Amino acid sequence: MLCSLIRTMCSTTPTSLLHPNKHSTMSASPALTVMEPPTPPPSPAMSMMDDFSDDHPRKIKVMIIDDNTINLSILSRLLNKHFADTVQLTSVQNSGLSALDQLTKSEVDLILMDIDMPELSGVETTTAIRSNNSHTEKDILEQNTMVPIIAVTTSDAQEQRELYRQVGMSDCVSKPIDIPKLRSAIEVAMKSIPTVTG
Repeated sequence: MLCSLIRTMCSTTPTSLLHPNKHSTMSASPALTVMEPPTPPPSPAMSMMDDFSDDHPRKIKVMIIDDNTINLSILSRLLNKHFADTVQLTSVQNSGLSALDQLTKSEVDLILMDIDMPELSGVETTTAIRSNNSHTEKDILEQNTMVPIIAVTTSDAQEQRELYRQVGMSDCVSKPIDIPKLRSAIEVAMKSIPTVTG
């Protein structure tokens, strides 16, 4: 079933989104692609979303942060298509600074964070969130200072993953994105916070 959904998604996604021109100067971040999972039997993580829905009366509110507009488009479509039953994409931000400002205004349950961004990197943005430093006169909302943050990046060497944990990230998912691995990372991250009820 999942493989069929992924093939449908890929077939409706312009080739330019999945394989951007390598000479593009649109962004400092590498373009994101989606990795099709292996054929059956499916990963055990595939059943995660059904269990998650049982425990959480509403969808989890997700913010994605990436300075590359192509990455934002692909990840938005991926979440809307493969996580529609449990995820509500409520905020799409193209910089760490804009994300910090938004986190002073509205609560989210989960952040998917690019690492290699100008102005503020993903590590710097995470550090600012954890220390309630919005780079404005406003405070970040209290819930948002504790929200699970998953790195979504090509910078995924072991020493880098350790750095992400040290600054307060929950996990790291490599680009190109493997959907079962993203599901598993979300499952583990959301188990670390109280049940979402409102």
